Amino acid sequence: MGKAGVVSLLMLIGLWAGVSPCLQAGEPPEPRVVCSNIAPFVFSEQGNYRGYAYELGQAVMQRLGYRGGVEVQPLARANRTVQSEANVIALWVGRIPEREATVHWIYPVVVDDFSVYTVKGHPVAATLEQAKALKMLGANIGAANAIAAQRQGLERIELITSDDANGRKLLTGRIDGWIASRSAVNYFLRLHGLPDDTLVKGVKLSDYQAWVVASLQSDPAVRAAWQATLHQLELEGELSRLAERYRIQR
Repeated sequence: MGKAGVVSLLMLIGLWAGVSPCLQAGEPPEPRVVCSNIAPFVFSEQGNYRGYAYELGQAVMQRLGYRGGVEVQPLARANRTVQSEANVIALWVGRIPEREATVHWIYPVVVDDFSVYTVKGHPVAATLEQAKALKMLGANIGAANAIAAQRQGLERIELITSDDANGRKLLTGRIDGWIASRSAVNYFLRLHGLPDDTLVKGVKLSDYQAWVVASLQSDPAVRAAWQATLHQLELEGELSRLAERYRIQR
């Protein structure tokens, strides 16, 4: 072999040595993992992210030997990312008919409902008619709770960026009702040290499930690995422990 051939061979060996073990074994590339920035699913505390979905995702990624991290994004952007880009995992997406064909549904991680919450001692929303009579309701931008409200004919809705902002606006009278899941309300009350009966649960607008999902242009082997790992974490009780820590409904 001539000098040029030796150099070429050494370059090929060097390139091969730099390829990750997964790619060497012919496995699919590591997906991009995103999570919507809504507490208690993910939130920042002393400069570090934590939360139910964030820690669940970290547990799966560690077991699968991933090198990357979780990308925390605003809710609308995270949903758009997994619905429009290839090779993406999103750690929680509300399962509603409008999204059914936009992603692969891998594993349910939240089982909850959306209801209208009001402040104790203020006008209640025990029925849909009472909810419609309230001057202004709060929901999240691009979220399943806003879609559930619109589906029930609720029109006076202020779209807000976070559940915490919704809860604070409700307590200060800037909105009259909050369309939220039990998980979001429970976390808000605990975060602010408020009694459990501060808010009154009214009419249920819809059942609600959140799932770990994958983009349509994702590898079946990646989806299968996530599904199997989440199932194993369920069997080991890790999902229940995380749910209890963050008062998530499961």
